[in-house]
Amino acid sequence: MAAEPSHAPVPVLEGEGLTLRPWDADLVAQMAHWGEYGFPYHAFDLGHLRDPARAAAALAEHTAPGRHRHYVAVEAGRAVGRCSVNLEDPAGLYLWAVHVPPEHQGRGVARRMLAVLMRALEQEFPGRDFVLTSNTFAAHAHRAYLALGFRIVETRWQVDREIAERLWRVTDQERAPLAGHIRFYEGRWQVRAYVFRRARGAPMDLRVAQAGGESGQRPQHPLAQ
Repeated sequence: MAAEPSHAPVPVLEGEGLTLRPWDADLVAQMAHWGEYGFPYHAFDLGHLRDPARAAAALAEHTAPGRHRHYVAVEAGRAVGRCSVNLEDPAGLYLWAVHVPPEHQGRGVARRMLAVLMRALEQEFPGRDFVLTSNTFAAHAHRAYLALGFRIVETRWQVDREIAERLWRVTDQERAPLAGHIRFYEGRWQVRAYVFRRARGAPMDLRVAQAGGESGQRPQHPLAQ
């Protein structure tokens, strides 16, 4: 019988020069001082964790038992990335909130972090594919996902609340790079997104990624939009 994921403890994972640890107070304090991207990746920014009340709430949310596991990638004692997985999504093991701050990009952190996580999950939950979604403008992130064996299986329009709210306030110049990736449809802003799928055991290329970006997978509820 398969393990019951909802109440299983979050195991510490190691490999590729990284340790993937569950959130704790020290890691939250480190992530609070990560560099930020701003629009349209502003939902990744963690400066709000500098507020003690919001930091405590985030820590409680990310350590609560449930179908999600939340990891921070640690390298030589420093928090260098983060990712989450939904163990119970019917589409597969759903990866989300994949994020590497700007100061730690260019060293393949996202690839290594996801490789360690997926190898462990393949052993724990055999026979299940991996799934993630990413807004189509996040080209740097897509290179990492494709190198890890993911393939694009669907393109769709969806509502991204954080981007939609900001689109009402940004300038035309700020909005211009998103041309072709956003539309105003039936009274709402929508964002074009790819659905990626990776079969168990698909080959992975962990060579160092190009500098310039490994974040870009939106922290959204799995396939719910």
